Amino acid sequence: MKSAIETMIGIVVLTFMAVLGTSYITASLSTQRAQNYHTAVVQELENSNFAQSVIDSETEKAVKNGYEGLVIETFTNNENNTTYAKVTLPYRYEIPILGQAREHEIVGYAR
Repeated sequence: MKSAIETMIGIVVLTFMAVLGTSYITASLSTQRAQNYHTAVVQELENSNFAQSVIDSETEKAVKNGYEGLVIETFTNNENNTTYAKVTLPYRYEIPILGQAREHEIVGYAR
């Protein structure tokens, strides 16, 4: 009888670990998706030479893709006449089984 109880406890622990591991993998995939989206936005800005229409379009696309609050700030260096943009993408990092949800952000520059 003792071994049956130990086996059942072992199965419960293994099941919990599997669910917890899946939650961490899901959170990691969410982060990777946000990083890939951020990279795509930076590439679009660079390819368009920071056109305002592209900036507006990317901001709208971010909302459609579930990223509220994409911020694209453009800067111009008058000394050498160059433009660059700071792209900030906030995203949510969640591990539902532990009840953890945090706001993270990715910051990068398009040149």
